[in-house]
Amino acid sequence: MARTDLWDRFSQRALPVWLPVAAVVLIVARVISSRYEVKSPVDLVRWVLPRAAEQMARAAHKPILYEFGAEWCGPCHVMEEEVFRDAELAKMINDKFVPVKLVDTRRETGKNLPEVATLESRFGVRAFPTVVVVLQAEGAPRTMVGYPGKAEFETFLRGIP
Repeated sequence: MARTDLWDRFSQRALPVWLPVAAVVLIVARVISSRYEVKSPVDLVRWVLPRAAEQMARAAHKPILYEFGAEWCGPCHVMEEEVFRDAELAKMINDKFVPVKLVDTRRETGKNLPEVATLESRFGVRAFPTVVVVLQAEGAPRTMVGYPGKAEFETFLRGIP
């Protein structure tokens, strides 16, 4: 009669040798991964629709911050991660500005939404990311083309009255 021991490698009912090893590896991986913070995939900035921005800015006496980006733009994604998902910077943007996010879709669809095309033309946007801040009292907007890093971006924002 054949042995039916749980650990007998020759029995058909035996537990495969790799199964306990795989279980231990998965448990260890779970414990290690639970120690690292997972960032939210959602921006913390409360973005406003472009058509509502000017009215909201006048009512709140705040400048409008337009952020022009594109899905294919690598620096745009870095800026989203480092700035718009950072609690402190997002709070400053929400408190100090009326933020508007505009996504260029020309590469994907061949055209932009009319409001995106109009604002890109108005501010001469030629590269991504581009951030344009329109102050209520001043006529000339303040513009930052490209993403120079979190510290320089914060300095740019803090320099706006």
